[in-house]
Amino acid sequence: MVQTDHGEALAELTGLFGDTQAGHGRLALVSGGLASGKTLLLNQLYAHARSAGALVLTATGSRAERALRAGVLDQLFHGAGLPPAVADRMSRLISPEADEESGSDARTMRQGCAMMVHEVCGVILELSRERPVVIGVDDVQFADSSSLQFILYLRRRMASARILIALTEWDQPQPTLPLFHAEVTRRQHTRIALAPLSVGAIAAMLSERTQDADELAPVWHRISGGNPLLVHAMADDLDAGVTADDGHAGPAYARAVLSCLHRWESYLLDIARAIAVAGGSPSDLVARLAGTTPDVADRAVEILTGSGLLADGNFRHAAAASAVLDGMPVAQRSMLHTVAAELRYQRGDEPAAVAAHLLAADRVVEGWSVPVLLEAAEQALTGDDATTAVRLLELALRGADGHQRVAVTRALVRALWWTNPSAAAAHIGPLRAAVWAGELAGEDAVALVRHALWTGDQETALRALGTLDRGELDPRSAAELLVISQWFHGLGPVARAAEALAPEGDDPWAVTARKLGRVWSGASEPETVAAAELILRNCWPGHSAPEMVATALLILVHGRAGEQAADWCERLSAEAARRGAATCQAMVEAVSADIALRKGEVVLAAARADSAMRLLPAQGWGVSIGYPLSVLMAANSALGRHRVVEELVRLRVPSGMFETLAGLRYLHARGRALLATGKVLAAISDFQNCGQRMRAWGVDLPALVPWRTQFAEANLMLGRPDVAAAHLSEQLGMPGCDRRTRGESLRLLAAAREPVERPRLLREAVDNLRGDRAAAARALADLATALRDLGRDAEADQLARECAAETRASYSGALPLPVDWPGEAPALSDSERRVAELAATGHTNREIGRALYITVSTVEQHLTRVYRKLGVKSRADLPHRLAKGHSPVRVRG
Repeated sequence: MVQTDHGEALAELTGLFGDTQAGHGRLALVSGGLASGKTLLLNQLYAHARSAGALVLTATGSRAERALRAGVLDQLFHGAGLPPAVADRMSRLISPEADEESGSDARTMRQGCAMMVHEVCGVILELSRERPVVIGVDDVQFADSSSLQFILYLRRRMASARILIALTEWDQPQPTLPLFHAEVTRRQHTRIALAPLSVGAIAAMLSERTQDADELAPVWHRISGGNPLLVHAMADDLDAGVTADDGHAGPAYARAVLSCLHRWESYLLDIARAIAVAGGSPSDLVARLAGTTPDVADRAVEILTGSGLLADGNFRHAAAASAVLDGMPVAQRSMLHTVAAELRYQRGDEPAAVAAHLLAADRVVEGWSVPVLLEAAEQALTGDDATTAVRLLELALRGADGHQRVAVTRALVRALWWTNPSAAAAHIGPLRAAVWAGELAGEDAVALVRHALWTGDQETALRALGTLDRGELDPRSAAELLVISQWFHGLGPVARAAEALAPEGDDPWAVTARKLGRVWSGASEPETVAAAELILRNCWPGHSAPEMVATALLILVHGRAGEQAADWCERLSAEAARRGAATCQAMVEAVSADIALRKGEVVLAAARADSAMRLLPAQGWGVSIGYPLSVLMAANSALGRHRVVEELVRLRVPSGMFETLAGLRYLHARGRALLATGKVLAAISDFQNCGQRMRAWGVDLPALVPWRTQFAEANLMLGRPDVAAAHLSEQLGMPGCDRRTRGESLRLLAAAREPVERPRLLREAVDNLRGDRAAAARALADLATALRDLGRDAEADQLARECAAETRASYSGALPLPVDWPGEAPALSDSERRVAELAATGHTNREIGRALYITVSTVEQHLTRVYRKLGVKSRADLPHRLAKGHSPVRVRG
């Protein structure tokens, strides 16, 4: 028996038919795996024989008709185009009343059956004298015993007759008809084993459909294993616009997988389902799951592998496994996953493997599953898969009770924290109740503190902190609690309670946290900046408090390391996105927006603040929403987009936000927006409110919120220069008055002084504002006006040109956008955007061209225009740049 492809097999069969025409009887036995093309091969032989004038008699064995006497014979002679007299004779011979059933032994026949077979064969031999006869039986393994006896009887008498018998059967490790095989192969015969389609054969078939046949053929061969049914299904998907690859296959492919499995014995489907549920598991586990023996499972795996569905004990393509799972009743699929989970647990498999089955079954098994789910969730968090961790813990919570419930809830709150803190609120109730009942301590209390601070619940945070003792927490957790408390409330009671828990002595985490805390007293000495750099090097998104990361970044900004802080933002944002830590990414984006605003790059600041707001839903930000929202309002105010600012002001914010440092930023930004639209008295109220709170909380730091600057500006607008000058002079003498705040203060102070004093103050303001393009442009404009008022026009003209350059730079920032930018990236055509998006996700120019049906040259032309419009130098910059191309945040419900 020689394995051969379909072209060679057809040539072999037509050659045998040629021998038959010459008066040499022939028999061919064609074997092949699941959907290997046996039926198609027979049909091609039939067509060839009919065109040569042969009488073609065909039948197909059926599992359901195996017990039907002479069922295959009946098919052969009905509808075969026989002369009426011959057809009637055959009907009488093979009718059920003609005689009793033959024996099941292929070597013997009862007398009645022998007579029937003898007469039927006589008719066939007579017909072969008139013209060649081709008898084809597909799936002969399902033929009834009478029909098998007919084949053997004719086989022994057709040596010199013009008869060709072509039989197909399943290719199995063990033959289903051993006695029939022994008899039929005793005499000369031809055995043909159909091999899978080769890469070349697949390429030849694809060449009629696509120009990419040579590239697709190896991939399709890898997916299908050369199975003709699967290949033709993939071709149908291709015609429908779905290209199969290693990560995707279409609906026709999925249907073909099920068709393959339903053609064979039921045990094969059972094994396939077990493999789809258990994956590439050992055969004993698959066998137990399918309710059979390992030997049967191994035999089924061998068949499925030969059919091209499996490779190395698992499905070649995930779509095949999905098709098998989707084809199962929901209850059966859930039951199998539950059994698989129990079997894996008994084997001592990894918790993640066991938990995956529990998730798929959507069931909790009493007794052992909750600890397994909890451990698997911890592993998922360690692997930066917070989404899976949340699913595992939500399932565990359904089966948890008593102490287990608190542990699962704490882990669930922590997992939700990295993706959407607001979702944790639904699960925080038991922890809050436990702390007020005095039943919460340790890490459970820490989780509650973090959530309470995020949502503005100072009372619960203080209560939970009060349950903790110094030394109860590990140094890192204690240090994080201190920095988080200070981020929200400065040096207030919550921060003091957290500081009391920090380890005494020279513990590195405690020392570093205390150095970071000096920023809230206006200090920005080198050791504070060094502590911030140390924190950034030892924290990573998804495993470190975002408030600690944000604090360290802002310390770099206040410590005149703005460029370094911006670089850290880029790195941390990308890392957070990779790890799926949306909360940390959103916070870093907010800091990045703040940095851009401080540099006067107002367009970039608006884009990044908008990006931060989109990473989390409004309620997900908790009281921290005041931070990105304040930057977004300030940037849009500077852009003159007052209608957008009005929408942002109407955005509902938590009342607890006004008791946090983020609330101070919000009041200041809202006051600036009111001032920009002429609502001077309303703006003054916000500035006064902000100042009162800062003084009361002990964080009256100009570098944090320079409320006196805009308060003075409002008084200048009301014609009260003395009040303005008093507040500005006070601010200039305060600790923590950084260069930017000093420059703005000097610019406004000049407006409150006599004209002759203004140029000196404004020149000093310009020097201090060189790092803020927008503010520097305003100071230069004021200086030009002051010089003209003193009759120094030449100097004023030169400064006006310099002012124009700074203004253009401030409105573009790092992006080449027009001044009237509406919040979206420059307009790309539909074709340019499609090309840009594919390039940003790593596709080559050739792959892009193939996907969009354009030439490589056209791709290159589109990319050139995209780079120019977006202001980037290469495709490496595209993902970040495209991510910023969003319209501004609108009011959410």
